[in-house]
Amino acid sequence: MTWYKDWFGEDYLKVYPHRDEIEAKKQVDFVAKVLDLKLAKKILDLGCGNGRHANEFSGKGYHVTCLDLSSVLLSLAKDKYGSASCICFVQADMRQIPFANAFDSVVSFFTTFGYFKTDDENLQTLKNIEAALKPGGSFFQDYMNKKFVIENLVPYDSRQVNGFEITQERNYNRAEERIEKKITLKENGKVREYFESVRLYTLEEMKTLLAKTRLKLEKTFGDFDGSSFNSKSPRLLLVGKKEPST
Repeated sequence: MTWYKDWFGEDYLKVYPHRDEIEAKKQVDFVAKVLDLKLAKKILDLGCGNGRHANEFSGKGYHVTCLDLSSVLLSLAKDKYGSASCICFVQADMRQIPFANAFDSVVSFFTTFGYFKTDDENLQTLKNIEAALKPGGSFFQDYMNKKFVIENLVPYDSRQVNGFEITQERNYNRAEERIEKKITLKENGKVREYFESVRLYTLEEMKTLLAKTRLKLEKTFGDFDGSSFNSKSPRLLLVGKKEPST
């Protein structure tokens, strides 16, 4: 399933307009604090989307590389933030990050993980994060809390936004442990359909995957307010470092 190749474009931004610069500033402030980032460090924004987090990091003086598979979102990011001297843009698959020992930190926001069909492919993402980091470099991953998502799943919703209708149908695929979503946009008599399918990992399962890499998990949080992670947390935020080779 390659839903992620079709979905992340301009329609994606229409469905998630609340994911804006105000939210990005709050999240970047939190990440800069928990990772104890120093100025002039090199950061990889993995799955950067339209660049809102990268822009906030750049505004703080960090050198940011925006990496995303979507040429549409990268183009929008360049148009909006490309004048910033501390940002560069790279189109690539997160399973094949074209850097080695290059970054002081790798960050990913808004569930940029679990897209792929197999655990091995998702593990490959973590291994690429490991490879891209300098020894001792830090990582931050904003992911879903499986229990919270399942217990608060809204099977169906529909809303009108700026002249078009957005309908979302959600399903928990227990057999494959995935959250699946069908998104339908109706605009000017035309209908466009997209899909999302994300593997749900528990914290223990994430620890098992990370144990197969040199990424050492050091802290977890339940949201960007710094709350402790528990079964009722809306998010699973993972913080850690790449261990030096032995």
